[in-house]
Amino acid sequence: MFAIALVALILMVPTLDYARREHLRWYLHPSPETLSAFQSKQREEFLVRLGVATPIAVAALALAIFLIRSPGRKPEGN
Repeated sequence: MFAIALVALILMVPTLDYARREHLRWYLHPSPETLSAFQSKQREEFLVRLGVATPIAVAALALAIFLIRSPGRKPEGN
């Protein structure tokens, strides 16, 4: 459960300083070049976040599969 929340947090919470310099350049001097630099930095930020979140998601999935397949308590009766 914690790993799922951590992955969601990593992917959804904005990192304000990552593309700040490019955003400020685009804001002060709007042009196609500054806009493409800003958008490129935003894509790069997403890829960095995805690279951080992927191993956590894989570990959470592996743990979930392990817990589902692990032998638990036997049902009472018989």
